[in-house]
Amino acid sequence: MKMEVIKPNKNTNESKSVITPILYLILGIILAFKNNEAVTIVFYLIGIIIIVYGIKALLEYYKYKELVQYRKMNLAVGISSVVLGVLLIVLAEVIEKSIRYVLGFFLIFLGITRIMTQVSYGKYLTTSLILNIALIILGIFSIFISNVILVAAGWILMANAVILFIEYFRS
Repeated sequence: MKMEVIKPNKNTNESKSVITPILYLILGIILAFKNNEAVTIVFYLIGIIIIVYGIKALLEYYKYKELVQYRKMNLAVGISSVVLGVLLIVLAEVIEKSIRYVLGFFLIFLGITRIMTQVSYGKYLTTSLILNIALIILGIFSIFISNVILVAAGWILMANAVILFIEYFRS
């Protein structure tokens, strides 16, 4: 049995869109410079979606409350969904900060434990020591300034947008 490798045809006239790099650039800028606000807005949106779901469940309960399968269940789901949605909206900023702190402390913990392990093996000056110090610095950055993972994702998206722009204008 002979296997063939299918290669893309370079002669096809596929039109590359400039919209994709623009969206990458916008999302990258938001994540790199306004990620705390972006996370808070995401929690607001999730809260609103959960509230709408809860209201829908409450409406179904009142519409079909005489049927056995809709008794109590939709009422409990509706009330708990509305309460959870309101809590997500009210506590969105606290949740965002909590995520930053947990991530930051985890990175610091990871860096310190790795450095301690290296020192216990007598390995003082290695490349991984520099990387572990970088983890500690990123953890501190995440706690005091901004979510380091989202900032990195933002910069990666912006770099990807630049690459896509260059490819777009070359073709």
